[in-house]
Amino acid sequence: MKKKLYSVVILLLLAAPASIAVADDGDADTPLHGTIELGVRGVHVRGDSARMQEFVELNDSALAGVQLEYLKKAYNFQFEADQIGSDDQSFVARGGRYLDFKYTFNYTEMTHNYGFDAIAPYEGIGSQQITRIADPSVDLATWTNLSNWTRFDYKVEHKKYGGEMEISMNSPYFINIGVERREQEGLRPYSTDRPESAEVPEPVLNTTDNIHLRAGYRGETLISSITGFMSSFDNDHNYMNTDDTPDYSNFAALAPDNDFYKLAADLTLRDLPLSSVLSAAASYSKLETSYTASDLNLPATFAGGVWNIGGLANVNTDRFDGEVDHTSFSVAVSSKPLDKLGTKVYYRYLERDNKSSRVTTEAVRDTDTEHLSYDRDIAGIDIGYRLPQKTKLSAGYEYQKSDRSTPDGTNLYPTDTTKDQTGYLRLKNSALDWLKAKVSYTHTKRDSGDIEAGNPTFFAYQDQSSDAWELDFDIYPLDNRLDLGLIYTYKKIDYDDVIQSRTGDTRQSTYLDASYYMFGRATFSGSAGYETVKTDTNGINDPSDYTQTTDDTFWFVGLAANIKGLLNYHLTLDLSCRYQESDGEIYFSNDMTGDNLQNITESDDYIKKTMEAKGTYAIDNKLSVTAGYIYEKLEYTDFGYNAFQNILVSDLDPASVEFSYSGLYADQNYEANIGYLMVKYGF
Repeated sequence: MKKKLYSVVILLLLAAPASIAVADDGDADTPLHGTIELGVRGVHVRGDSARMQEFVELNDSALAGVQLEYLKKAYNFQFEADQIGSDDQSFVARGGRYLDFKYTFNYTEMTHNYGFDAIAPYEGIGSQQITRIADPSVDLATWTNLSNWTRFDYKVEHKKYGGEMEISMNSPYFINIGVERREQEGLRPYSTDRPESAEVPEPVLNTTDNIHLRAGYRGETLISSITGFMSSFDNDHNYMNTDDTPDYSNFAALAPDNDFYKLAADLTLRDLPLSSVLSAAASYSKLETSYTASDLNLPATFAGGVWNIGGLANVNTDRFDGEVDHTSFSVAVSSKPLDKLGTKVYYRYLERDNKSSRVTTEAVRDTDTEHLSYDRDIAGIDIGYRLPQKTKLSAGYEYQKSDRSTPDGTNLYPTDTTKDQTGYLRLKNSALDWLKAKVSYTHTKRDSGDIEAGNPTFFAYQDQSSDAWELDFDIYPLDNRLDLGLIYTYKKIDYDDVIQSRTGDTRQSTYLDASYYMFGRATFSGSAGYETVKTDTNGINDPSDYTQTTDDTFWFVGLAANIKGLLNYHLTLDLSCRYQESDGEIYFSNDMTGDNLQNITESDDYIKKTMEAKGTYAIDNKLSVTAGYIYEKLEYTDFGYNAFQNILVSDLDPASVEFSYSGLYADQNYEANIGYLMVKYGF
């Protein structure tokens, strides 16, 4: 597949103005409407500004936005531009003529800010070859002097642009074609378990090109289509080396160039016997890549029937050919055999076949000779019956089998087969005009067959049972001027035969919300929530050493008000505030080899407060002015970041081995004050 799809993009770009010209019948009246917004924003932040604006830009800047709508007979066109000129700007144009064609073009930018003013003991940051400022085993003083470290920002810029068009020309047949390009550039943290490079800035520079073509038929009783999709990923930085030692011990292979292909088809048939609807779908996809040691800039020599690659001896090949295929099929039949009875029967199949070559050394040549592949079968039935007093009873059952056995009989996982059985009951009632209620119960049982006893790593594959409850109430008193809602959920998982690792998981949540509508002049609303998660774990090395309980709680409360009609119906106020708090704790019992394990009371703890006030004054029916203020404060504590140090000395060899950290997430607290002023003109 070609890396660039410019010809298709140009074709789509030319189609849009051509369609406008065809739609225009020469009428002098131009039905164009829209809004234009201009403004300014001021931001003051104390603390970690990257955490505050992780996915959005919140800096001192000008603000601009445009919305346009053109509607003429059966033709329509919309254009939206938001945050123009900023790092998270977006542009979308869409339009078409009813029953004939439609199109969409878009361009968006977004920056993922991990952290600002990070430091690292390397030179050449941003390239694939990063050089240490000094060898800590030789010149420890230079290595530990933070003023010698390089400063940089952890952030990755994302860009996405493309277009899509569908043509039907007032017929049940249609064709849809679309292209898209995604670009990423910047630095993100890369973690290793190696001395001296526990955290390294990974250079990011890659593109992804996507194209799809879909053709189909939409009729009253038949809907069908076939879709082809191709994607090409091109990484300019597919490896990283953090020193120049001959053993390449700090070498890392990054995401390689790869291509993805998928062919899918779907079918829906209506008006079948028993008021049935048949839905079926099938797909086949392939992900493939290929590269050699030289592509990763690794020296490779061949002697005695084996390869020596970058300091690694006795390797069976210098080339990796990767291929993973997925095949899926699904069919479902929904019927209504009786006026009050509805049923659905379904089956889904998924096969994953990993045909990738294996790159091994002599030490592991004869072990684990197959990559993970699996087959999964899922079958189920749903039944719904309408009872008197506006009550509906629903029940369902699903059976799922996953088979991970390999052709040569080897088993990479603690069990080659797991079987899940799930059943549920749900009761809904709306007999009262002011009350809607729902209660549901779900039970799941997993059978893992002949699993390795007490395997500590794969608790998720162990025999287990789970029970889940949900209560949902909606209340509408006071002639629909007051809305009240309550949702409560409870879920418990028991890992029945686990000796080591996790043995249980319990989760509960309660959410409340209320809204009061005051005769179209004001709306007052509030919400609150509380969640708890508790997990129990036995000792990893020996269950008699200790037990561990992790207890996480989260709660929030929020209030909001929208008041209209102030100052002779010119002014509208929006006020809101929110408080949320998370508290994590880890408790230990018993001791481990005579050591007393200390409880952890600060595990991912935080308090976040937000407040916003906004006022919009309508000068006339076309011109309005909006002024707003946002306050946000985050206080974060975690035992892993308390008393943070950029350099940690290894307990194994304090004289020569050092671990370096950039300071990312060391202090995530911030306090932000944001003010903005916008002028909006409509026409």
